[in-house]
Amino acid sequence: MKRAARKNSRPSSRPAGESPRKGPRAGGKIEIVHKLADDPEEPRRRRRVAVNARVDALEYEARRGRLSAAAYEAGRHVDAVLERAAGRRTGREFGQRDPVGLSAFSAEHALAARLDAARAAAALRDAMRRDAGEAGARVVALVLGAGLSFREVARRDAMLTGKNREPTPQGRDCERAAARVAALFRDTLETLAAAWERGPRP
Repeated sequence: MKRAARKNSRPSSRPAGESPRKGPRAGGKIEIVHKLADDPEEPRRRRRVAVNARVDALEYEARRGRLSAAAYEAGRHVDAVLERAAGRRTGREFGQRDPVGLSAFSAEHALAARLDAARAAAALRDAMRRDAGEAGARVVALVLGAGLSFREVARRDAMLTGKNREPTPQGRDCERAAARVAALFRDTLETLAAAWERGPRP
């Protein structure tokens, strides 16, 4: 019993902040992949992140060859800016913790950083609307910023217009609407990537 207790109480061998190993989890419901992404705290640096390819729409589309490399990078930039504005380490990253609390000075600094991040996110949203249109910018923000799936965006749109997008026995109506949202998501990221290649990213 004592040996079992010691075994169960053994601390994790993975240092705080280290990404978990790549591979499937939970019977295939989670698939961990590693990617390099812009650091929302230090925009000039990149960091390795672990994402669940099963729920990360950007990763899901890219792994199936539906996004160009430039569009994928544009999406990761949008994700990082909106993540920073929301003051979160994205739920799509696994096994990465903040090991220390905030001092009074750090809290004040964090508040100033949040204000800067909010302004950066507002500028990004304006740029997306300017470069890709209102509808596409909205879909990208809902998927990457709010973490909604294509089907959830389609259902939200349907409710706003008084239409029913609940799954039918065949599921065709809902699936078609979700497919249109997915296509708009991809097209918008390609448009943003092309626009940002001509000038600096917001």
